[in-house]
Amino acid sequence: MGREHPTDTLWRAQELYCVDRLSYAAVAEATGVSATTLKAWGQKYGWARRREEIARAESEIRVNIIKGRQKALEQLLAAADAKEAAPMAFAVSSLESLALKRQELAASGKIPGATIPTRHRIATRADAVAALREAVERKLGLALSDPEKINAATVQEIKRCLDFVAELEAGLPKEKEECRDKALSPENARAIREILGTG
Repeated sequence: MGREHPTDTLWRAQELYCVDRLSYAAVAEATGVSATTLKAWGQKYGWARRREEIARAESEIRVNIIKGRQKALEQLLAAADAKEAAPMAFAVSSLESLALKRQELAASGKIPGATIPTRHRIATRADAVAALREAVERKLGLALSDPEKINAATVQEIKRCLDFVAELEAGLPKEKEECRDKALSPENARAIREILGTG
């Protein structure tokens, strides 16, 4: 007859496998329960299905958060005056603060399964534009995380940066076209340095 395990251990193992998406070997190491027992529990309680459902739900939540941030920012940029912009600026600031906190937790490994943005080598114009978008979004997040920094000038600068990135992205070759490396024009290079605060 197999060893009896406390119910708390069963539910902790389920959480580690389904929510944190650890392997059976890693769950066995964390809980002291054999991988064979864990696999039996997994079959009995449908862990594979639960794991997939949780992963799908987390993905949907992340997508909805990103869409919500985009919509709030668009509403902020479209606000006609400071009085109309104030509540939306607070909402955008709160969303950006949460996004930054999530990135910090992911970078420190405190959020299991969270992806950390990776930096890629810049070899083409498309790489440069993608890196610029990432930098602008990071800088935007930092600015919006502090409500004291939100004013008409900040909103105009944000709009200018986002418009510039969109203009650069629109000028990139389409995926079906043959991709050719194109050097950045001096004007675009100067604008990028200005946006990043390095020029």
